[in-house]
Amino acid sequence: MIRYVKQQIKSLRKNIAKKILDKKYRKSNIFDFDAKNIKSILVFRNDDKIGDMVISTLIFREIKKHYPDIKIIVLCGKNNAEILKYNKNVDLTYIISGNFLRDLPVYINLRRQHISLGIDFYTFGLCFIPMLILRIVAVNVLIGFYKNLYNIYDLSIDKDFFNEHITKRYEYVLKFFKIDNQNLNYDVFTSDLEDNTAKELLKKSTTRYNIVLNPFAASKHRSFSFNKLQSLISDLEKKFDCSIFVICNKKNRKKLHALKNNKIFICSFNSILSSASLIRYSDIIITPDTSIVHIASAFNKKTVALYLDYSKISEKINVIWGPNNKNAISISLNIKSGTENDIENISNNDILNAVEKLL
Repeated sequence: MIRYVKQQIKSLRKNIAKKILDKKYRKSNIFDFDAKNIKSILVFRNDDKIGDMVISTLIFREIKKHYPDIKIIVLCGKNNAEILKYNKNVDLTYIISGNFLRDLPVYINLRRQHISLGIDFYTFGLCFIPMLILRIVAVNVLIGFYKNLYNIYDLSIDKDFFNEHITKRYEYVLKFFKIDNQNLNYDVFTSDLEDNTAKELLKKSTTRYNIVLNPFAASKHRSFSFNKLQSLISDLEKKFDCSIFVICNKKNRKKLHALKNNKIFICSFNSILSSASLIRYSDIIITPDTSIVHIASAFNKKTVALYLDYSKISEKINVIWGPNNKNAISISLNIKSGTENDIENISNNDILNAVEKLL
């Protein structure tokens, strides 16, 4: 009952927001769109998702390569802004905290720039605050995905991408710029500082192979338990002459300390770029987290990407967010009767066999 009431309140708020805010601030016509006349582009990545930002780097590069005079601006969060730290294809980044009142000066500043084109890759319905942000920023032309019910968008791209890799959406947008020979690879740039730190860490390895193991993802069912992680590390050590570098956040570092030995290293970095450098100079990556999958793809690293079973839903997550990388093997859980859809249930043998194929 409580859940039903919450859903009704949420739906009511969306309807009120749509009625009040779902209007264009400036009159524009998408059919007059000509890339040669575009002076500035704002890409909305204020979802603060690292993996999505990694993917977005392909559109920054391709537009800049073909239209170097277009100013590329990105609205981002504190975490995914790190991906753009050394990216020369982006002219300006505006970092928000996620608190609307605190971020209001940023939105007003963007409004004053009279941005030619906004691209919003967020695919879900909008509630009050996101719609208010769009109204305040007020780009001349706004493109979105699956927003045909919203008047604030000049163009809604409603093509069925739910069984295609995520890069297909970016490829589709680039065609508006008449960019046909597209390079859909990702860019992750690191500095000498991150690279040297990674290299110094890897010098501690005395084994033939260096494996980066990222055991944690955004949800509990996509993350390893301590026991699963311990058993996989043990099996990897038995089968391969390897050192294992376990990437984790500071929250998990303490509980993983018991795994540490002369061949197991627990790595908790302050920046995602430090993890990126470690990935770049290691031999193989194992991860259930798509952010790490995308970073590994940027470097074409040998990767074992782990996914849940999405065979029973129309949106094929393992396809959409799969590795954009010829050097990767994807393993999707195959649920049998009575088996929980949890990353725990991917067998160690399947992971070991994939590693063996790649090494």
